[in-house]
Amino acid sequence: MDSRVRVQPINQLIKRQIVLLVITVLIVLWWQQSSAALACFYGGSIAIANTLLQRWHLIGSAKQAKSNAGMNLRKAYRCVLERWILTIVMFAVGFAVLALMPLPLLTGFIVTQLALLFGTRDGLN
Repeated sequence: MDSRVRVQPINQLIKRQIVLLVITVLIVLWWQQSSAALACFYGGSIAIANTLLQRWHLIGSAKQAKSNAGMNLRKAYRCVLERWILTIVMFAVGFAVLALMPLPLLTGFIVTQLALLFGTRDGLN
């Protein structure tokens, strides 16, 4: 991997998302039932899949585009498009195919996305 790529911040984000998802799923499991907890887990998995896709694109961009600004911009747009498509498809599968409960699914997604608001203490990592 290229030394210019700083994957530590996105790795920390993934860890925060996983912790928030586990806490949320346990709360929903205690409060509701296992089907609600499963829907919550699936919703949180959508957010984590998004972050993993972004990490994959970040590393790939550093390997292929390097310092080429135009290529980096194209890769950034492609990453955004793929993340939107992934999110829409995963929501469609969760709602239509798996018939998961909508409120817990959205709760898991939203709470896991809230990890984006919680940065590290020094703001550099």
